[in-house]
Amino acid sequence: MAIQRGTHIIHTVKPGDTVYSLAVRYESDIDAIARVNGIYPPFTDPFVIFPGQVLVIPRLTVDPTETFYVIQPGDNLTRVADRFSSPVPVLAGTNPTIQNPDFVFPNQQIRVPVFIYDVEAGDSLFSISQKTGVPTGQILNANMFRPAISPDLIFEGIKLIIPILVSQNIFVTEPLPGSTIQNNSRIEGYARAFEANVLYRVVDTNNMEVASESFTTADFAGPNFGKFRDTITFNNPPSAQEGELQVYTRSAEDGSIQDLVQIKVNF
Repeated sequence: MAIQRGTHIIHTVKPGDTVYSLAVRYESDIDAIARVNGIYPPFTDPFVIFPGQVLVIPRLTVDPTETFYVIQPGDNLTRVADRFSSPVPVLAGTNPTIQNPDFVFPNQQIRVPVFIYDVEAGDSLFSISQKTGVPTGQILNANMFRPAISPDLIFEGIKLIIPILVSQNIFVTEPLPGSTIQNNSRIEGYARAFEANVLYRVVDTNNMEVASESFTTADFAGPNFGKFRDTITFNNPPSAQEGELQVYTRSAEDGSIQDLVQIKVNF
């Protein structure tokens, strides 16, 4: 699947912006920006952009796989959270530059729980939704104001913004939805958990437990978000080609599962 690695910037065009000025600002390339956003016929004249248009800008330097949204005048965390299908606490708790959840400022770059997908020949929004487990409505909402993307038609080479399914207290950054995993694959993310304990397991579509419940510890315990990481140990071979990674915590009172995040994976 065409998951795009590296760092990407989600930028809303302002008066005076040009493809060249944005390439310089974000350490990108004018041809790359044009290609992945459909800034060419039949969508528009070559390299022509307009205020309010949303662009996905790939940084050309070797950076971590993460996506940043550039705050616009009038934005607040609730508005950004709604757009990318993420709870406000996740945005506030995983961005060190946000000191007050009620205050963000124009041009501030904040990490958002999404990943970038490079549309391939034969793809449709429905097929991408099936591959990733992310509803088409959430995908369309994340890609508002991108003229090359419509509910009925998407084109090869365009980069889609895909929300990552999160809970109020858990945001998994690796593996990404639709990834292929195997024994000893990495699991990483952020969690706000009692005593910093984060639990996870892997099941296939036949409900066979491929990786039994294991735990890892985040860098910080609640009420703060901490980074967690581990390697997934398979206890049984998968009996199907697809499954899901389940990441969660358990109640200190009755042991019930809380904050369950389900990431669709392949084997």
